[in-house]
Formats: sequence, C-alpha cells, structure tokens
Amino acid sequence: MLIIPSWSSSSARDLISPSPLLLREASLADGRVADVLTGNGIIVEVAEGAASHLASANVLNLRGYLLLPSFTEPHARLGQVFPGQGAGRRPGPSLEASPGWPTVAGGRPADAVDRTWAAVMNYLVNGTTAIRAHVDVAEPAGMEALQVLLDLRTSLAQVMDVQIVAVTPAPVAGRAGARHRGSLRYALAVGADLAGGAPTLDGDPDRAVESLAVTAADAGAGLDLDVGETPDRAARTLSRLLAVSEAGFGHPVTASHVTSLAIPAERRPAFLRSLTGAGIGAVTLPKAGRVPPGASAGASPAWRLTGMRQLLAAGVTVAASGGGTRDPDAAPGRADPLATASLFATAGRLPLAAALAAVTSAGRQIMRLPEVAIAPGFPADLVAVRAVSLRDAMATRAPDRIVLRGGLVVARTRAGAESALPEFHAIYPVWN
Repeated sequence: MLIIPSWSSSSARDLISPSPLLLREASLADGRVADVLTGNGIIVEVAEGAASHLASANVLNLRGYLLLPSFTEPHARLGQVFPGQGAGRRPGPSLEASPGWPTVAGGRPADAVDRTWAAVMNYLVNGTTAIRAHVDVAEPAGMEALQVLLDLRTSLAQVMDVQIVAVTPAPVAGRAGARHRGSLRYALAVGADLAGGAPTLDGDPDRAVESLAVTAADAGAGLDLDVGETPDRAARTLSRLLAVSEAGFGHPVTASHVTSLAIPAERRPAFLRSLTGAGIGAVTLPKAGRVPPGASAGASPAWRLTGMRQLLAAGVTVAASGGGTRDPDAAPGRADPLATASLFATAGRLPLAAALAAVTSAGRQIMRLPEVAIAPGFPADLVAVRAVSLRDAMATRAPDRIVLRGGLVVARTRAGAESALPEFHAIYPVWN
C-alpha cells in the first residue's frame, strides 16, 4: 500500500503526474473499454478507440481495472472506524464519548489523533476523496477533537474534501440547552461547516429541531440531523425538517440515519414530492447482523431498509454511509464505500448502479461538491479497482486500487495472496 498525499516525499513523485495523464484501456461501469485522458484536473477525453496521446502525457495502463468516480463518505465518525485500535503514540482528544474506549487521564482515548488519521488514510486508499465527519463538541475534549479535524482538513485540502458537522447532545431547546447551543455556536464560528444533533433524544424534539435550525442559520451553516432509526420518530423529525426548509431556512439540510418511511400511504406521495422540492438529502447507514425496531420478521442478516426505492423514485438524493454510530455495542464503521454499497444493495433491495450512486454522486450532491462523471469536462477524481465489472468489484471488494485526485495519483494499493495448492501456483506462476 502506498499513500501519496500532497506533502509526500520526492521519492514517490514519479507516481504523481503534473502533466496530462492517459488512463489506457480502462473498463467503465457501462461495459465499455476506453482510454481516458486527463489534464489540468479534469477529464479531457474519453475514447473507446485510442485517445489523443499528447507527447507530454504520462500513461497509466488500467487494463483489468474498472474506472469509477471516486467515493464519498457522508457520515463518518472517524474515531469509530477502528475502535480501540491505533498506534498509541500520542494522547489525543475524544472524537466520541463512547463507553469502553481506552482512555488516559481526563477520560480521553489514548490514541484518538492517530486513530483519526489512520481512518482517513484508510478511506483514501480505498478510493474516498470526500468525507463529512461528525464530531461531538459539547465538552472541552470535543473542542479539541474539532481542532484535530480542522487541522486534518487543512493538511489534506489538495487530496480530499473534508466537511465537519459539529454535533451537540440533548437538550438543545430552552434554558436547559443554552450551554449546548453555546458550544455549537462556537464550533461553527471556528470552522465547522454544519450543525448536527439528534432531536429524537431531546425532551421536546420539535423545539430541538427549531433551536438547531436557528443556531445554524445565525452562523450561515447547514443542518445535518440524526432523524433516528425508529420509524415513527424518524417520520416526525423528517416532517419537522421539511417544515423548517419550507419556512425559508435557506441552507443545505440533510437527514441522517434514514431507514424507513413511516408516512401514511395516502400522504406519502405528497410528502416525497415536498422532500424533493426542498432539496433535503437523506443518508442511510446500512448495517449487517441487526434488525432495526419496527422491521419485519426475517430482516436478518442485513437491516431491512424500507422506503429506499420510493425515495429514489421520487428524486430524493439518497447517500449511503459506512460510518460508525455512538452505540458502543454496534459494529464499527467501515472505511470502504464499496463494502457499504454492496450492503446497501442487499438491505435496500436495489440495483447495483443505484448502490454505486449512493457512495459516489449522491454523496457529492449532499455535500454540495462538483459532480464527477467519466466524461469530458468533469473533475478527474477517480478510483480504479481491479475488477471486470461492477458486480465483481462489489463481490470481491477489489483490494487493488489506484486513487486519483484532480488527475494526480494520490494513493495506490496492491494486494497479494498465496496458497499451497499446486493449482493455485499454476494459475499465478508469479507467486511460485
């Protein structure tokens, strides 16, 4: 595995192409094989025959690779991608106040800074060039964690888009929530991009949504709220978010942890049209091994995500995340959007193309980032995975990957395997 961020050493610069880069014989998701020429950070040409080969262009042979838009992670809790694991070289702040984490004096995880960077680097080598990270900011340690993310965002600006959601716990409404709202205002003032929270945990969920919206609007920031995975609570919070948007909120709104649509059938079409018209994006976190409250019998081994087809059919932007939750008993987050897409396709009973969009274009729409498509004029933010098709890529998780940001190779991973079986050596003589 080789990571080449913008501050890489000169010994790795031979993999970085400041000149036009020709991606030769890449397989595309629609079945075509094409040469893709990039230059000045964008895709210049896509040719099924031989693309224009500029004399100054470097060539990267992608025969046997599937070329896709780079991935997005719209709901990362970076400290939970590898809970309890890390180099442990430096004490750092808590990214989530979750029970059971290794701590140092003051209740802070001993390796939070290293773990955060390790998580981001794993996202990068898996092909992710845009992350929206959620961080709790209610306590002093949370402000330290916010600073870690602010520093990380600056350091990786040429390699990855990083958005930060400042999350404050309940309560947030009324006098009881004054301190939490103050923490949120400070976090937005020093650089967080959006306001976050979980109104369903508040004693007055409707007032909580309104309080978070007012605080965000005062700072000129958007909202990204956890609507809750219990169907009736989620429906209520979605309705309240819709009311806030229609009242003239004027900033991006995202509903996270969406798993179902507990809206009466007679109201559902109008509600979906309203969600689409308001531009509210939805983020779902497909999980394996557990069944959410209210799901039908037999929903294992993956969460049964109901309503995803209806949301997509209505034109609602639906993105999928492999990020962790604050539940210490839940499975850790995944830093591989291909794995998230595969699980989303299963849990939501969706076509593979829709699952891929949930970890590529949908995340970009929710994060208000430029669209990426493999066509001339689009940003050359790409990932090449060693696979013959999209189905093969999702089935095998295709560990061999090459990641490009603006047409520059910023990470490359090569994986190998060995077996004692003679048949294996006959197939793969290079390992004999």
